[in-house]
Amino acid sequence: MPAPNAVQQIQEIPLKIVGGNNFGRYNKISDEQTFNFIVSDNALVPYAGYKVVSEISETVGRGLYSSFTGQFMLSVIGNQLYKSVRNQITGSIQTTIIAGAQLGTSSGDVYISENNNAQICITDNSFIYVYDWFNNIFWSNLPSQAPATKLNFYYTSPGYISFQNGRFIVACNDTQDWILSNINDATSATAWPQPNDAYRVGKIQSKPGRIKAVVPVPGGGNNIVVMGSNVAETWTDYGLALFPYQRNSTFNIDYGCLNPSSIAELDNFVVWLAVNEQSGPILMMATGSAIKKISTDGIDYRLSQLKNPQNCTGFLFQQDGHLLYQFTFPDDNLTLAYDFNTQLFFTVTDENLNYHPARQVVFFLDNYYFVSLKDGNLYRFGTQYTNAQYGLGNTGIRIIPRIRITPPLRIPSQRYFICKSLGFTIENGEPNNIAYTPIAFTSSYKYITTESGKKILTEIGQKLITEKVLTPTAYNEYASNQVFLAISRDGAESFGNAYPVPMNPTGKRTSRLIWQRLGIANDATFQLRFIGYSRFVCFDGIVEAYQ
Repeated sequence: MPAPNAVQQIQEIPLKIVGGNNFGRYNKISDEQTFNFIVSDNALVPYAGYKVVSEISETVGRGLYSSFTGQFMLSVIGNQLYKSVRNQITGSIQTTIIAGAQLGTSSGDVYISENNNAQICITDNSFIYVYDWFNNIFWSNLPSQAPATKLNFYYTSPGYISFQNGRFIVACNDTQDWILSNINDATSATAWPQPNDAYRVGKIQSKPGRIKAVVPVPGGGNNIVVMGSNVAETWTDYGLALFPYQRNSTFNIDYGCLNPSSIAELDNFVVWLAVNEQSGPILMMATGSAIKKISTDGIDYRLSQLKNPQNCTGFLFQQDGHLLYQFTFPDDNLTLAYDFNTQLFFTVTDENLNYHPARQVVFFLDNYYFVSLKDGNLYRFGTQYTNAQYGLGNTGIRIIPRIRITPPLRIPSQRYFICKSLGFTIENGEPNNIAYTPIAFTSSYKYITTESGKKILTEIGQKLITEKVLTPTAYNEYASNQVFLAISRDGAESFGNAYPVPMNPTGKRTSRLIWQRLGIANDATFQLRFIGYSRFVCFDGIVEAYQ
């Protein structure tokens, strides 16, 4: 009986190209990761890029606020305040320093909020400041502040600040106290309470600890979450005569806040990096009285290995309908993003695969903007950009690499298999820069040949040559977008050489990308690197394998 056809023994094994960070505690479990992509409609699509719109300072960004009533952005860069507005003629963002508005500190986290009286309040964990943008007056409790604009603030370490029902709410660091301002008043002689004022000072109560933040619950009416170092409580503004808020005595959250800079609220969610006496950093979400841990085993293990998790920052924003929480640990060179729509994590980086520069994002006049952890510029942020752009105009464009590491490919018998090919569907033919590499001549002259390559001889048998050096006219042409494939055969501990496949130039829309003859393995992890100036959109693939 004839041997079966080898082609009939080939198996088509699905390969998960579309996915997030589902890595396990150890690489052998899984090294599945996604860098600078998110999942949309069962496809990998680029994470938002960014472009500088204002070159402001040589220091770094500390905070950013968008005033809907004032129609401007307020940024803290170093120890200075800046106002950014859109030029109504050119549409560009124009940024100017606010004269006389100088903070007492030059680094560290700042918190910003606004009331209904054109007063923007800023805290930096040491001092408190108020910018009255309608009258263009700057107030503070700095020792050097002029008496006419000096705030009567009686606490030494004002921290996280928020606004609800007409009042600023300030968490006073290193105490149990959170305090209320007067209604729409942050500058009068009686705007801020003295310590232990029963009418305007609340205390965290459920556990011994220190206050970290007071956060109004988005869509939660009069509810707030009072966060301590190891517990969080829910309170409600009932408008009571003695103290307007009352604690929910039947419920509290058994996790506090690692750093108030990680707190973000949007839609119906409050998200923060949480800790308590028995738990290291995890990612928590609250919607009123409902709480949920959203970090995975692999993410929790990664967070437990951080050297300085206390230095962190986080924010929520919408990318094309996806609600994303991005959080960064600068000292540990790590930025992660969580997509509430797909419930997936992703790794986000700059062009050098270091942590992402965004410190805080705001929405202003139909665009997102952020100040940077790495420089003193203001950036526009969104999927209209596929790369990082550090110069004004069209200068300073740098490619953000996008990487997908797949789950391990194994068969139940643990036997070796041969990978005949790996292929997947990808968008091709979009506008794509084309590079031309000249083919240099190897000598100072060239033989003259026929079309078939035969050398032309004279009547006496001598070879005809050119009279002088020729200018190269032949070129190798390739698309600038390329996808590199590297394979690990040792449980994702190391990857081999990367093999590139160029993307098609504009108009050539053949959508299959394929690598052939990939060798033998019994535990294969595939790493795909997408390098180029244009976008990438790709779908799940197939590995053809046989034994």
